[in-house]
Amino acid sequence: MRVFHLCCIRFLCCLQVALALGLAAPSSNAQANVAPLHSSPNESEQKIFDLLNGERQKAGLSKLEWDEQTAVAARKHSILMAASADISHQLPGEAVVADRIANGGARFTVCAENVALADSTEEIHMALMHSPGHRANIMSPRYNAVGIGVVMRKGRLYVTQDFAFVTPAYSEAQFNQAFVDAFNRARKAKGHRSLDARQDNRMHAAACTSDGNIQSVLASLSGNVRVALFTLSEPQKLPSQLMDYVESSRLERMNVGVCFRPDQQHGAANFWVAVAFYE
Repeated sequence: MRVFHLCCIRFLCCLQVALALGLAAPSSNAQANVAPLHSSPNESEQKIFDLLNGERQKAGLSKLEWDEQTAVAARKHSILMAASADISHQLPGEAVVADRIANGGARFTVCAENVALADSTEEIHMALMHSPGHRANIMSPRYNAVGIGVVMRKGRLYVTQDFAFVTPAYSEAQFNQAFVDAFNRARKAKGHRSLDARQDNRMHAAACTSDGNIQSVLASLSGNVRVALFTLSEPQKLPSQLMDYVESSRLERMNVGVCFRPDQQHGAANFWVAVAFYE
């Protein structure tokens, strides 16, 4: 088994690792034997998926879920690699890994990618598991899902494994309610009563336009009020800045605005949340 190329690059929220096994010279007019995009794993994808989950299970790690939206991004990337007879995390004219996965509709907080070229699924799996960077992606507890794309060209397999921590695709209203429920559960755990929570158009506008400037939000409010403004991808994971409000017995209600605003800095599942707390 010959290894021609191995790299490990950190980019945005994704760890990208590329592996080529016996890489053939590119041919500009070579065509890939490419099946159309499909809605479930093909035989090779399923086999690689089962092999990597077998490794995780042996190590006492939770299995990864198959994520079809992430798999679509992985397949499209494998199609491009096969068509160009090259392996890379970003081919000419292609988006970066995080954007490719997000463009497929997946909601996620962190992601990673392995790409490889070999003669069989077994060879690919063994090579990835014996390479520290690739193995780290496969065995990482940071991810809960994976999408795999396998394309054959001239009898060889071009493989993309896209790992992610995938979150539910909340609407703004659903995220708002889940956040309020989590906040009030935390208050009850501290022995305090739940707060009356109201959706507020002013708070929604602040969440959709502000980049953390609390003073700009306060300027539109009156009365004895305190404001929290933050980003959140998982509504059950309250930021530390809310702990004073969780533990306060003086609060009467909270007005909440939630705005879905994914970006490169905060990720593809990012919401901005603006909360006005009234005593």
